[in-house]
Amino acid sequence: MLVDAVRSCIDAQAMIPQGTAVLVAVSGGADSMALLAALYRLRPVYAMRLHVAHVNHQMRHSEALRDARFVEQQAARLGLPFHGLQVDVSARQHAAGLSPQHAAREVRYAALYRLQQALGAARIAFGHTADDQAETVLMRLLRGTSPAGLTGIPPVRCPCIRPLITVYRQTILAFLRAEKIPWVEDSSNSYRGYLRNQVRHDILPVLRRRSPRIDVHFNELTEMLAAENTFLDAHVEALYGQVVALQPGSRLLLHSRPYQGAPLALQRRLLRRVLNTVLPAAARASFQHIEQLRQFILHAVPGQRLTLPGKWMAERYREAVCLWAADCGSEGAHSHVLSVPGILDIPLLGLRIRADVIQRVPGPIAQPSNFAYIDASRLTLPLTVRFRQPGDRFHPYGAPGQKKLNAFFIDKKVPRAERDRIPVVLSGGEIVWVVGYQIAEPFKVHPGTQWMVRLHWSQQPDC
Repeated sequence: MLVDAVRSCIDAQAMIPQGTAVLVAVSGGADSMALLAALYRLRPVYAMRLHVAHVNHQMRHSEALRDARFVEQQAARLGLPFHGLQVDVSARQHAAGLSPQHAAREVRYAALYRLQQALGAARIAFGHTADDQAETVLMRLLRGTSPAGLTGIPPVRCPCIRPLITVYRQTILAFLRAEKIPWVEDSSNSYRGYLRNQVRHDILPVLRRRSPRIDVHFNELTEMLAAENTFLDAHVEALYGQVVALQPGSRLLLHSRPYQGAPLALQRRLLRRVLNTVLPAAARASFQHIEQLRQFILHAVPGQRLTLPGKWMAERYREAVCLWAADCGSEGAHSHVLSVPGILDIPLLGLRIRADVIQRVPGPIAQPSNFAYIDASRLTLPLTVRFRQPGDRFHPYGAPGQKKLNAFFIDKKVPRAERDRIPVVLSGGEIVWVVGYQIAEPFKVHPGTQWMVRLHWSQQPDC
């Protein structure tokens, strides 16, 4: 029975904590209506409070309005709160250069996440089935994917849960008919222009005739690969801390020695993680890009460069490879005001610099590279932040006098390509801090200092 299968899946995956609210995403189609019915019957088992959400993508006009009214009526019939959401797929599609389906998925999930937070719900339940799992794996094979992509749709990725993921559509339709539960048909599900529909209506039926258990084989494959993926990701996590270092201006340094010693599988998996973190969604890295970067790390000579998708660049240094957004240099001509106390974000670089005023305490002061402690009495406010300009001079901490900023970079063995992307903090036109490297001697903290300005650079938060 479908309800028993759903309960077994929930328990096996520990999907629903006791006594929590669950937001059920209901399109009105057969899968989501079966999900709603099953969870409704299982409410007492998990002491859960259900909310029904329907997302109108505004792509099917009168049919979309029909679906929204239908789901609202079904929620009312069960006495459950209903939340109708509308999203602008077209705006997201054009802003990010995405396909309609990709844009629809992004705005749908974003709207549901916002509602989940507003309601304080612990989980969002989706109606993905075992058939969807098989279709997804086949689609990813056709498009090209990584081993991680073949793990398919995860049963749980908090707050998202998929209690129908082990149930096949044939079982779902039999349940709905037996229980006389209505559903609506989405006309776009028959449109062959979508790859999923081609896989569902044209490719899988042929494969099933050849191998009637093809869906089972796909789902067994995803389960095996999911376990192996978790194992490999744990090893990548350990390697990541040895290889990848964040630098000012959202630059990444990939240290070549620990990377070269890693197994091939971890080398590729680590680079996929790095590139999928920094590249925009429309410029995801292919196998060829990952392999190019891997060979670049292993064999490139200092000063050699590589162009990556999404306007990112790589340059080989002596013991590392630096990654940066190629358009970061356009910030170089601008000066940004940094209030004290205050926070300065430079969105293009993904950089945040924070300034705080703190009281001097006795004893030595540690100065890690992402912090600088300055004698507040020496500063002329406001501070400004910019990138190097011709003729810049700087008096490094502990040095007998000034030197050209470029000479300082040479002394520190800063590669030429990196120098234009290192911010400097100025007071009254004088460099106070070369961010991530050195403070200026005239602004150092001394025994008579009473108040200090603490400067800190970090990666700009996503939100």
